Amino acid sequence: MCHKHVNQVENFDSSYNSDVDPVETFARAISPDLDFYQKVRATKSGKKRQLVYTDVLEAETGNAFLVKKGQVIRIEQRPNAKGNNGRTQIMDVLMVTPDLEQYSCHLSSTAVEGLNQRLYSGIWSQSRHFEKMATLVEDEFPYDELPEGFSHIWLAAHCSPELIGLAQGKENVRNSCHENFIHGFGRIPAIANIEDDTLRQEVIQFFSDRNDWNIFQGNRFTQDENRITRARMCPTPPVKDGTAIEWYAEKDLYVVISNCPYGDQHTCYSKIKNNDVFIEVYDTGIAPIHGEATKRIQGWEQAALERVAKRDQTLAHDCPVDEIKLPVELAHLASR
Repeated sequence: MCHKHVNQVENFDSSYNSDVDPVETFARAISPDLDFYQKVRATKSGKKRQLVYTDVLEAETGNAFLVKKGQVIRIEQRPNAKGNNGRTQIMDVLMVTPDLEQYSCHLSSTAVEGLNQRLYSGIWSQSRHFEKMATLVEDEFPYDELPEGFSHIWLAAHCSPELIGLAQGKENVRNSCHENFIHGFGRIPAIANIEDDTLRQEVIQFFSDRNDWNIFQGNRFTQDENRITRARMCPTPPVKDGTAIEWYAEKDLYVVISNCPYGDQHTCYSKIKNNDVFIEVYDTGIAPIHGEATKRIQGWEQAALERVAKRDQTLAHDCPVDEIKLPVELAHLASR
């Protein structure tokens, strides 16, 4: 008879302990310099910053807005502007550096910032870089007009042709944030100048597939009856003309924005009418000082590869493998 050996863990305590919670320890390790960002904010109230350019994110479109380090991008609602319908316009936001090397990352950002953003929250780039891309320095949203516990800036998925098709039928898909991101990323010079059509579309698809920051979208993360955590979204209340959020650029980047086809979520997808949103970029005259904040944890790749090389390398499934198509981020290696 086989006797099972059982390791006994005595007096196990499963109560919450922030000192051993991995996510809590991540967040503690890097926090915003409030004095610095208050100085950035003071350039607005003190009227010391300089307007660089203005633009419009048109209804039912995507666009990419260049913001250089030390500048802020102001994303402003004007529900009563000519052609608009008095309602708030939801948007989805991604970021990428002009050389396409770094992009706003769900994994990095949620680990240290959580699933929602508030004043001084940061946006971080992907693994092997893990650098701060932007910091929220203005949030004029009227939170008291949302249901209790709801917010409006959150990091999650965006609507896609597949998701809308599930709910509305493929034949009724007229637009999606994914389609708008295809539009927006295609307007970035480094991408637009890729001569190979197939490669260009794959690059656009890669970036459009990222989880993004949903803004001006009433939401709350909560558990359903099966204890599955889900985002519950409410209609976004109409805000006053001039209500905006602002991100401070920690490095040169493109802020790619989708004008979400769900409008303000007050009715179903097929009945929504979208509004234009107004973009302003300002130079604060204050250069970022946190570019080296995560340098101390970089350069880990070689040590990790050496550790992995010492482990069991047995194939997951031993069979002939046909030639595979490399993901877009590895495509440049194929010619080596």
